[in-house]
Amino acid sequence: MRRSDRVKMCSYSVIFVGMYPNPVDKYLNSFFQNLIFGMADNGVKCTVISPVSITKYRARTNHIPNESVDITPEGNNVRVIYPRYFSASGKKIGEYNTRHIGEYFFQQAAVKAAKTLKEHFDFAYGHFVLDGGLAAIKVGKALGIPSFFAYGECDYKSQVEDYYGEIPCEKVEGLKGIISVSSKNTNELSHVNAFRDIHKITIPNAANSNLFYKKDKTEMRRKYNLPDNEFIVGFVGGFIDRKGDKRLLEAVNRIDGAYVAYAGRGDNPPKGEKVLFCDSLEHEEIPDFLNAMDVFVLPTLNEGSCNAIVEAMACGLPIISSDLPFNDDILSDDNSIRINPNSIDDIEKAIRTIYEDTMLRERLSEGALRTAGDLEIHTRADRILQFMINESTII
Repeated sequence: MRRSDRVKMCSYSVIFVGMYPNPVDKYLNSFFQNLIFGMADNGVKCTVISPVSITKYRARTNHIPNESVDITPEGNNVRVIYPRYFSASGKKIGEYNTRHIGEYFFQQAAVKAAKTLKEHFDFAYGHFVLDGGLAAIKVGKALGIPSFFAYGECDYKSQVEDYYGEIPCEKVEGLKGIISVSSKNTNELSHVNAFRDIHKITIPNAANSNLFYKKDKTEMRRKYNLPDNEFIVGFVGGFIDRKGDKRLLEAVNRIDGAYVAYAGRGDNPPKGEKVLFCDSLEHEEIPDFLNAMDVFVLPTLNEGSCNAIVEAMACGLPIISSDLPFNDDILSDDNSIRINPNSIDDIEKAIRTIYEDTMLRERLSEGALRTAGDLEIHTRADRILQFMINESTII
């Protein structure tokens, strides 16, 4: 058993708004789905409204149903509604960004779909500010219920302000609270005028302990045809500069006896003699992949709160990652070595240290498991629900 007592919140019903996985885009915001599954498995009645862009998917839109029911790992139902809308790319025309067009139609589609639902909801919950949060506020107003959203963006300016500009205070009327994934993000929103006086809580991202837990390394290596006796560094994430897959490879190339395995996707995957594995994996395959590794390394430049790190810790891996504020809530000397993510020398030194010092490796592994025990998805779901309950009773 990888989690203990859970509070069942059977009397509550939540309507979620945001980009959610669909048959065409099955990896889309999978961590949003994980939270909803955690809520559903805790006894909450969960309904998702996930507007689908017909300008993005074009002919593939026909492969996405108008409505479906997802089944959680524990056998609970999540109703998912996929209304259609027109989106527009984020292009600047003078001071205007066409991103506003897509956001407007996203919100309209979400509200229209919500109004067709007959059942009562207690809360509206949006994922991210745009394509979720602002729409959830409108849904809350339309249904006469309090609204909340999660702020998990890497950076407010680049991911919200540059597209949408300043959000007027009247746009957030009805917003009762914000769930922030890191202290860095909480501080960031505290300096945004529209959200300055909205109550915020910091709840880092979490892993599902039913999926992510420690397994036999030898068995997992056989599954992925990896050598038994080599030191293997693991990486999970997109093959983009921000995540640092190429910086990691450059560091590993300097270390005799060290190799690297990648689970991810991107237009420019890492290649070389030291790369033992490089492929995209289903989310449910990631735990086995992580359990085949000796250490998890992610020299990322910016995050909200990194789910991949938490999931790696839940599998008992020591962590090497950035010494930047977004990691402060989850990484410490007990579970990680923190590095300058732009420094190949730093990355190399940290990998060498864990490679050569097996006692340190074991100590950090044990620390990672302890930390992960406090970062469990069902516990996070309960904390978020309790926050929504508490904030909704404040007059």
